[in-house]
Amino acid sequence: MEIGGCDTVALAKEYGTPLYVIDEEAVRQKCRDYVGSFQAHWDHVDVAYASKAFMIGRMVQLVREEGMSLDVVSEGELRLALWAGAPASRITFHGNYKTADEIKLAVASGVRTLVVDCLEEVQLIELEARSQGKLQAVDVRLNLGINVYSDPKYTTGHLESKFGLTIHDGAAHRAIEAILQSASLMLRGIHFHLGSQIQDVKYHQQALEQLAAFIQDVTGAYGWKPSSITMGGGMGVNYSGHATPPTPRQWADGVMPVFREKVAPLCEEGVVFGIEPGRSVVAEYGTTLYTVGPIKSVPESQDVRAFLSIDGGLSDNPRPIMYEAHHHVLAAACPGSEGNDLKPVRIFGRHCETDMMMERVHLPEVATGDVLAVQCTGAYTYAMSNHYNRFMRPAVVFVREGQSRLAIRRETFEDSIRTEMMGEVMSYESR
Repeated sequence: MEIGGCDTVALAKEYGTPLYVIDEEAVRQKCRDYVGSFQAHWDHVDVAYASKAFMIGRMVQLVREEGMSLDVVSEGELRLALWAGAPASRITFHGNYKTADEIKLAVASGVRTLVVDCLEEVQLIELEARSQGKLQAVDVRLNLGINVYSDPKYTTGHLESKFGLTIHDGAAHRAIEAILQSASLMLRGIHFHLGSQIQDVKYHQQALEQLAAFIQDVTGAYGWKPSSITMGGGMGVNYSGHATPPTPRQWADGVMPVFREKVAPLCEEGVVFGIEPGRSVVAEYGTTLYTVGPIKSVPESQDVRAFLSIDGGLSDNPRPIMYEAHHHVLAAACPGSEGNDLKPVRIFGRHCETDMMMERVHLPEVATGDVLAVQCTGAYTYAMSNHYNRFMRPAVVFVREGQSRLAIRRETFEDSIRTEMMGEVMSYESR
């Protein structure tokens, strides 16, 4: 099996396993598809990579090179973006709970905008902007009350979501009024986010129609028009190998006519239309390589014939545990096997939990030491990796045109204890 012209068995031998492998050219092409698809409909488009999906310095450089900006949700993400060379003027700062220190850093850095998620944030951002003598641009995140038909863990636009200011009880109006009254804040635009893993463009079409009515109401009340509209939330990806989520072109073709006809005429001339894809940019172009360990045979009356243990698990990919996620799995040495050559197996990680990675997959005959390739792991795997059982985080390799480049080296035990403060053993005896 090859990725980006590189043999995966050879990659596993060179870099060890578990190993995250990113197909760089495929990621770049997806970035271009997003930018080109939306620019075909509107001159003023901003495609911001939702960095939480996979945030490392090399990825920041890649999306910058492909003409994309960034959205971040924490001090750590902001600092990494700046360290990797992203201009603050192309960074949007999100989050439902921004600390005072994060707001201070964002304002001092000169981020393009902070997205207001609750009424209390208006005062916090205003005070910080005033203390720094700056006019800070902000957007307002709306909760439109749209319940996307997807896994509840992925849905963010319904009324019970922790995110955004609701439009049905006046919360969004109060925030907008407070911002417009501030001498230290400049209300740039409106943001909304419906969720992730969305499989149908109709939800974004519905959201834009609701947004048009809201803008008319706001303009009538305050005389303000947005200069930016950002549609957060992304299209689904093909985790199972059987789904057919919309392509960037289909997404753009579905939503941009609604924006152009119903929303844009209500905004400032030259209004910027923004999207924030993350998972769909990188998920399908990441593969995790594992080495097969012990194999246990089970009675043929069972649903599977064998239990395979691999040298990774929930510390490098917690998605199966958290989301019951399913990933397509291949034997790296013989990825094209099919038919009677395949046997049902169950795959477990090596952590001290059930740690079932795949309940039932079909693989050819494999042996201890063989390499498995778990596909569609580019998003929310490295980003959610952890030290459970004191396992070290894997390396990340970018591959392109037959060449591999280490983007993140494998973590060492010494890395993991750098924050430890042993000192002398403290006594808690009564004095």
